[in-house]
Amino acid sequence: MTCSLAAVPLGKEAELNRILLDAPMRDRMYDLGLTPGCRIRCIYAAGSGDPRAYLVRGTVLAIRNRDAAGVEVTVWD
Repeated sequence: MTCSLAAVPLGKEAELNRILLDAPMRDRMYDLGLTPGCRIRCIYAAGSGDPRAYLVRGTVLAIRNRDAAGVEVTVWD
């Protein structure tokens, strides 16, 4: 199932397809290790649901939903 990173259910793993953000934010995501083909697991959501924490290449990243909405992933069952 293809969706945005913001829609990945808690505890599920996904594979990054592409980043659809403006150049500065896209470059920042690349710097953080979010590159096409990497695996991302949603491990925590704040009480309000924003931000959410993701495990990427052994590092936990907190990403706001507005930024995660611009990251296209494929969720694994």
